[in-house]
Amino acid sequence: MNELWVVAAALVVTDPLSIANPAFGLTFGATLGILIAASVAGQRSTGNPQKSKRSFFSACSALYVVLRGMFVASVAAEAMLFPVGALVFSRVTFAGLALNFLAIPLMGVAQLAGMAVVPAALVSTRLAVAAGWIAHLGAGGLVWSADLVRFTPLLTYRVAPPAWGALVIYYASMVACWALWRRRLNVSGSSEPTLAARVRQAAMAAALVGAVWILAQPWALLTTRGDGLLHVAFLDVGQGDSLLLRFPQGSTMLVDAGGLAGSPGFDIGDRVVAPVLRERGIRHLDYVVLTHGDPDHVGGAMAIVREFRPREVWEGIPVPRFEPLAALRVDAQAVGAHWRNVYRGDRLSVDGVDVEAVHPSPADWERQKVRNDDSIVLDVRWRDVAVLLTGDIGREVERTLGEGIPPAPLRVLKVPHHGSLTSSSPEFLQAIQPRIAVFSAGRANHFGHPAPQVLQRYRDIGAAIFRTDQDGRRHARYRWALD
Repeated sequence: MNELWVVAAALVVTDPLSIANPAFGLTFGATLGILIAASVAGQRSTGNPQKSKRSFFSACSALYVVLRGMFVASVAAEAMLFPVGALVFSRVTFAGLALNFLAIPLMGVAQLAGMAVVPAALVSTRLAVAAGWIAHLGAGGLVWSADLVRFTPLLTYRVAPPAWGALVIYYASMVACWALWRRRLNVSGSSEPTLAARVRQAAMAAALVGAVWILAQPWALLTTRGDGLLHVAFLDVGQGDSLLLRFPQGSTMLVDAGGLAGSPGFDIGDRVVAPVLRERGIRHLDYVVLTHGDPDHVGGAMAIVREFRPREVWEGIPVPRFEPLAALRVDAQAVGAHWRNVYRGDRLSVDGVDVEAVHPSPADWERQKVRNDDSIVLDVRWRDVAVLLTGDIGREVERTLGEGIPPAPLRVLKVPHHGSLTSSSPEFLQAIQPRIAVFSAGRANHFGHPAPQVLQRYRDIGAAIFRTDQDGRRHARYRWALD
């Protein structure tokens, strides 16, 4: 244990920022868990070394001890690390309990053979090649064993980042339980005091409660029922669109899922949108609306559809030859979602909230490519509040919509096309009269969105302005009292 602290301290002294690296916590946390388990198991182990080591039963017993030690080490490492995985990666997996029986021996093969390459090369090149080949087999097998998680999806699942209180309760209880357990084992010739036993049992119970809180997230059951209000959250997905509607009785609708064009290594849906949904206790979506097929609107939808399995996916005018939407449709059907084309005049009532599509109309010709002016535009109305979601429409569509949308005492507008100069015409704003204008745009984006002229137009009509690149939920809350 002292060696572990010395190594950790040396690493922090030489590279203080390493403590912010998740690998630091995972490495030293796993080692600490294994050392604790080994110390407890070592104090409890009993055996008779005088027994014959040549007997079959002794060999089986020795193998059992080795396998048991590996399993205890795996359990200790998983118990120490799963809260860290939930906090940092929003993922919990217990696959290591089984895979470590493969990974530990393979790691040993890779390490020993790898260390043997250089000294073997001094004797024979062929011997060094053979050692390198064995190390390659060990490393390749190690990677292959990790890939087995794909075939056991029940062993890994996504969770919302746990509350810090749950983490403190879990780790404090584990430390208390371990300290009292060691004290119990070190007390020889006397039974454990009643008070100490009760404290240890209470610590075990508290650790179990903390673990269940992190894994099962019982608070999510309360949030999914709704609170009688309509909630609209505009998500910061950089240069793109994504917003979440939670209806009064808990039904949900995600409109677009952001995305980064030309960046396949970073999935906005998996890394940004999905954590927001999990944090709100959402496990399944009712509706996913794809306003149109631009990458900054649908690039993250694949991960969302696969994990949250919506009941319906809405598309406007179809673009049959557009591969991203075609692939997304296949995935949606694979999870049992109904793929629906939505046009002007289509209406839906969800928990007392009216959702109406006011654009687009059915196309007169087959689209060969995605068009901004084909965006689905939704008018969402609840009591005196109306939220107009406009996608990336431009001036031509605005001209047709302006006079056809009924007025509302309080109008919230998702600003068209991220606040570009091709939209938000003065005539449209005068017709809509938004009280609240929300710009969804990436910070310092190379398009220049939102354009200064467009921002000024909204200021001129007295609209309150919020921007995803500047305003967060801590300081951009807006509340209204409805009579």
